[in-house]
Amino acid sequence: MKDTKIYDFLSQFSATELNRFNRYLESPYHNRNQWCKSLFSILESHIRSEVESDIDKQLVYHKIFETEAYDDKRFRKLCSDLLDLGESYLALEIYQSNPLHQANYLLQAVHQRQLEKMYNSATNSVKNLSAKQFQRPASYYYYQYEIEKNLYKLQNLEVKRASKNSIQLINLTEIVNNLDYFYISEKLKYYCSLLSWNKIVSLDHKILFIDEIIQIAEKEEFKHIPPIAIYLKIYYTYIEFENEEHYFDLKKLITLNLDIFPIDEAKDIMDSVINYTIQKQNKGNSSYAQELFDLYKITLEKETIFINDEISPWSFKNIVTNSLRLKEFEWTENFIKDYSNKINATYRQNAINYNIATLNFYKKDFKKVIPQLQTVQYDEAYYGMDSKSQLLISYYELKEFEVLSSFCDSFRINLKRNKSISDYNKKRYQMLIYFTKKLINSQENENSKIIKLKEEIKNSICVNKNWLLEKVDELLYNLK
Repeated sequence: MKDTKIYDFLSQFSATELNRFNRYLESPYHNRNQWCKSLFSILESHIRSEVESDIDKQLVYHKIFETEAYDDKRFRKLCSDLLDLGESYLALEIYQSNPLHQANYLLQAVHQRQLEKMYNSATNSVKNLSAKQFQRPASYYYYQYEIEKNLYKLQNLEVKRASKNSIQLINLTEIVNNLDYFYISEKLKYYCSLLSWNKIVSLDHKILFIDEIIQIAEKEEFKHIPPIAIYLKIYYTYIEFENEEHYFDLKKLITLNLDIFPIDEAKDIMDSVINYTIQKQNKGNSSYAQELFDLYKITLEKETIFINDEISPWSFKNIVTNSLRLKEFEWTENFIKDYSNKINATYRQNAINYNIATLNFYKKDFKKVIPQLQTVQYDEAYYGMDSKSQLLISYYELKEFEVLSSFCDSFRINLKRNKSISDYNKKRYQMLIYFTKKLINSQENENSKIIKLKEEIKNSICVNKNWLLEKVDELLYNLK
């Protein structure tokens, strides 16, 4: 059964969702097929038990239909029917989570049935819901457009055409404005997505009227619409990268408005601004390390870093590395302790071992680094390469030059065989090995040769360049 769609579908439900779906199936309004209820009860019990063994579908069939001979076609139809009910349940859950959506359909029903006595109560109800709506992404303005459109219909202006008071109630401006807010916001959002993808792979897509939309979005009257203001600033961080005012304006807008976006959209917005700070650092602007640290703290506070209540081991590693570069040792230690349980269990222990080793590495406690890194499984290209780089540096710092020389050889062979790393990154790590060997052999060299080595390192693209330069300076100092 575990390989069936229905089992896989139900396995994704939380305990609360299984309870709610059970109540859904018990309602004759939603489900009149008791065989579906029986099938769900059997599958639910097996899922909750968390046993590794599978459950035989013929056994399930006989539990439902007792003495009847197994009919595969009938069983597959029953599984399909239960899956249809599950999909309807999920759709209903989404509908019930959106009060504005419900209110809008109520207005449509009142209009279609001409329930005049309900006009006022339905109108007041939808206006109250709109005022209480906290989240205001682009979709909020679309719902407002739909609501205003239905309110317009309810006014029945054709019948009351002669009344001046009725004409003053025309809400066409609200209809058009909300449609514009939605359209401009969405257009900017997806254009920003296109610009983001273009940094990775060239996409030859034309966005109709985008230049005109950007000109409109820049007008004063749109600055109070958060999705328009935010996506316009994200757009400028892409096309005017060197103008740092756009980043700081965007950061201010995010601080004020991030909470009004659904969590998945808030995550995308944060990813955009985080990527900007990373690119700034990659271009040599070290001041953005602190900016990135501040942004990571926001993602943790607002929980936008999580996907399905989990943090990826790579995001975890990036946060640790960034905070350690700023020598935030206590904060990093607390972060590892407080958030490591959010890493998927498959990767958790490996991530903990690596990041604790990295913490000790930045604290220059190299004797702890080596045994800690020896427990790390190198199943991810850059996880492995970074671990090996730290081992290399630790051996050097502990002056274990014989071990280091042998390790450099094995590291170089590993790089050569590794097909998951680009040639460019291979070269960066190969240069680290090359320069480290040069450092070992330069312990007794004369001043001029070491100065030449320093210039060679400065002009290279190798990883851990700052560490190499620091070690060269130490050699020069010792020769004085």
